[in-house]
Amino acid sequence: MEKTPYFSDNERSEQQRRDVVKFAVGVSMSQNRPPSPQLVALQNRYIAGEIDLEQVSAALEADYAPAPGPDPLAKYAPGEGPHVEPAPEYSPYLLFEERIPTL
Repeated sequence: MEKTPYFSDNERSEQQRRDVVKFAVGVSMSQNRPPSPQLVALQNRYIAGEIDLEQVSAALEADYAPAPGPDPLAKYAPGEGPHVEPAPEYSPYLLFEERIPTL
């Protein structure tokens, strides 16, 4: 049985919930992290009043649960992450002289 959505005073109306989502998306976009299609679908259900933020969070955690292990915040189990090449050693392409100009 699904629970009845609970909305606080600042998210009672559809417009208030839309403002909450716009703010959250703005924060994500400022960090160059657009929302996933799954999150957009959940946000649309939230705006429509079908689910509340707790249900949005629970749905995301169910799909993106952390790997089991000693660190509950770890994204991957030890030794099981994406296999990527190490980054090349940094070499700056601009060199600046550190002299102070004389007047």
